[in-house]
Amino acid sequence: MRRRGAIAVMLAALAAGLVGCAAAQTRVDADEPTAVVKVGEEVVVDLGEVNSSVGTEWVLVEEPDPAVLGGEEVDFDSDQPNPPPGSSSNMTVTFDAVGAGETTLTYEYRFRGEASKDRGPLTFTITVR
Repeated sequence: MRRRGAIAVMLAALAAGLVGCAAAQTRVDADEPTAVVKVGEEVVVDLGEVNSSVGTEWVLVEEPDPAVLGGEEVDFDSDQPNPPPGSSSNMTVTFDAVGAGETTLTYEYRFRGEASKDRGPLTFTITVR
C-alpha cells in the first residue's frame, strides 16, 4: 500500500512539474495591440474571425525581427465541435519570444487576394525583455 501511495505522489509531482514547464502566453488583439513579454514566453496574436471558404484571410505583410520573435504557428479554431464545411473560424498566430528587443507585426486583411478597403491593417508591437 505504501508503495502505491509513493508512486501516486511521484506521478502527481511529475504532472505538476510538467504543467509548470509550459511557456507563459500573452495574448494581443486589435483592442490590445502591444505586449511586453520575457524571453521564453509565447505571444498569441488573435486576428479574429476568418472564412477561407469565401476568401477572407489575414496575411502577414511585415515580418517580425527573427532575433526577437520566432517559431510562427498559425491555428484556426471553431466554437463548434464539428464545424460544417464553409464555417468561419478564429485565427491565431503564436510566436516564441527568442531574444530581447522590440519588433512589429503587420497583418493585412484580404478578400479573395485583394486588400480590404473596409478593414485596415493590424499592427502589433511586441517588446521582449
